[in-house]
Amino acid sequence: MSEKKSRIRFREKLVEHDDGEGNWLVSYADMMTLLVGFFVMITAFSTPDPEKIERLRKETSEAMGGKYVKPLQELTAGLKRVLQETGIESAVTVENTGDGAVLSVRGTLFFDSGSAELKPEAMSVVQNLASVLKSEAEGFRIVVEGHTDDSPIATARFPSNWELSSARAGTVVRMLELSGVTHDDLRPVGLADTAPLMPNRTPAGESITENQARNRRIVIRVQKR
Repeated sequence: MSEKKSRIRFREKLVEHDDGEGNWLVSYADMMTLLVGFFVMITAFSTPDPEKIERLRKETSEAMGGKYVKPLQELTAGLKRVLQETGIESAVTVENTGDGAVLSVRGTLFFDSGSAELKPEAMSVVQNLASVLKSEAEGFRIVVEGHTDDSPIATARFPSNWELSSARAGTVVRMLELSGVTHDDLRPVGLADTAPLMPNRTPAGESITENQARNRRIVIRVQKR
């Protein structure tokens, strides 16, 4: 038998014993490549929802028999403790969010009408809040928002609610910094009457006193960077 015919028969035997494995592997590799590309696209266009992520972590921990500890639990507990000790917890709300905590204080607790100077009793509150932020929120961004109602103000120092809300936020930020909170972590923001909790007025234009009182507030947001 010639050498050429031997090589041909050898190749035929290889084909007979291949059983299509080579083609199957190529198809499988193509499918995996397409799946990887698909998931990369989904991830690139998705927006993570912190609350859903934390809910998934909680359910996973409980399913595995573990104990779920909500992020920043110590922070919110410390903030609430300060408010209880000072007796103002009924006028303040503290919310634990997926990426931090939010504390909202009625403006009348901190400031007199038309003023941006902290009341003496408010200074100790802010100092105590600062001690909690220093120990439980190190490296977090702390945004202090000043909010007013829609009643106009026009004084030499505060020509409008923009200046008043900004000055109040700056006063709280300055006190936090003097109490030891890191300068670079602080951000004051004046929002005037642009983000009310409740309508300031009726459809007829009459002021709603209780709603306006709730809208005058200081909001401290502790956020993960």
